[in-house]
Amino acid sequence: MPDFFFTHLTTSKKSFHSFRHLIPTTIYSNISLLLWGYEMTNNDITNLKPEDFHTSVASTSRAFWPDPMFGFFSRNAVHEHLMLPNYATAVMRDAVQHGIVEVIIRNGRVVASASWLAPGDAPRPWLQELRVSLRSARGLLKGRNRLKGLKLLDAMAKKHPKEPHWYLGLLGVDPAFQGKGLGGALLTHRLEVCDATHMPAYLETQKPENLPFYERFGFSVLEEITDDGCPTLWTMWRDPRPA
Repeated sequence: MPDFFFTHLTTSKKSFHSFRHLIPTTIYSNISLLLWGYEMTNNDITNLKPEDFHTSVASTSRAFWPDPMFGFFSRNAVHEHLMLPNYATAVMRDAVQHGIVEVIIRNGRVVASASWLAPGDAPRPWLQELRVSLRSARGLLKGRNRLKGLKLLDAMAKKHPKEPHWYLGLLGVDPAFQGKGLGGALLTHRLEVCDATHMPAYLETQKPENLPFYERFGFSVLEEITDDGCPTLWTMWRDPRPA
């Protein structure tokens, strides 16, 4: 590809993203990663192995702290640190059984992971596990927010699409490795499968700054969930692209 093309794109990333729908996922994502100065190969991405489960939970927990949703339900930072590993463990365990967890390993430990539920596995079994976790962790939660949390989980379940799709339960990159394109590489890896099998993808995010990131990969906002004073949650959907 001519150098002037990359020069133009580098100085006008918004223009590049404006025609993302015209570009196959692989080509778009590779150019996007190059614009940010990162290169990844599929050889960097592997399926989670049992011996790496602990470091995957640890890195994902660090990625989500601090977090507006967990901060809302916890009494203080100490309790939030206790809640995050329980949440990550529940989601990853269910993804291992009913989907896939894809990871990137650096220096012998997981530094980035994506937990997906496979098509046909919604409604998600881990919602029940999270309800149990919330009830068992009553001493760690503010009483009023505990009940709001259960209502939010119910709202999420009702909004979850019934159409078969890949569901992204968690995408986390250890803070020490953020800004290096690892999250984008993990997304690209699974979205290529979505496109090849003509399967849509779905996710939820509680951070508004995540919306443009996911939009770069073809996701669009379906709905805002603002249930009973809880932090806002956005649901996002992505239709498969032509291969």
